Order: sequence, then C-alpha cells, then structure tokens
Amino acid sequence: MYLYYIASLIKFVLGIAIMLITYTSINVYEDPVIGIGLGILWLFIAARGASFFLFLWIQKFFRDISKERLVKDSYKLSLLFGIYVLINALFLLLWYRSKFLWLILLVGFIILQVVLFSEQKKTTNEFPNI
Repeated sequence: MYLYYIASLIKFVLGIAIMLITYTSINVYEDPVIGIGLGILWLFIAARGASFFLFLWIQKFFRDISKERLVKDSYKLSLLFGIYVLINALFLLLWYRSKFLWLILLVGFIILQVVLFSEQKKTTNEFPNI
C-alpha cells in the first residue's frame, strides 16, 4: 500500500525536476516547442503526484471506507485530475479556453468522479434453490 505513496512522491519530484531542467537548460525563445512540450509534461506529472496527497487528505474527512480503498481511489482520482489539468493547459495554448468551456469541463470531471467512485449497493439476483 505504501507503493502508492512512493509512486506519487516520485512523480511530484520528477515533475519538479523536469521543470528545473527545462527552465535552466533550454532556451525557450530559441526552441519554444521543446519548452512548451516539457512544460506541459512537468505540469501533468507534478499535478498528478501532488493531487494524490490532496485527494487522500480530503477523502479521509468525507468517506468512511477502508484505508486501502481510500489510497486506491485517491490514486485514480489523481490521474483524472492530471488529465483535467492537461486538457486545460492545451486549451490555453490553443487560445480556445473560455469561462464557459472551463465550467463545462469542471462539471464534467466532477460528474465523472462521482459516477466512478460512488458506493453502489450490490444487488443479487439469485435464483431460488429447486
């Protein structure tokens, strides 16, 4: 179970390291494509790594389930949040982002998270023994 903690911490540190390497070693004015590409990469990796700990902390207050399930769900939520950040960054780069589109994306990702991680009651459709 500590593997999720270690993996998320490594992702966060790797994202910060990519950012430092990008901004200290690459001249973004001479090669903006590499700079923007690595910038998006570090943003995705760092957001995914840091959001795991944020989601884990938030879910401890609002959900009453086992710790193992909390950790697994937080790890999955961090991937969804990383994708959300990546889509927003791409919309910003394409000059296509607006408040209306941001609101639609936010509501869509919240609905997706609620649907994926809501507790479903298990119903059994057993046939009577004959």
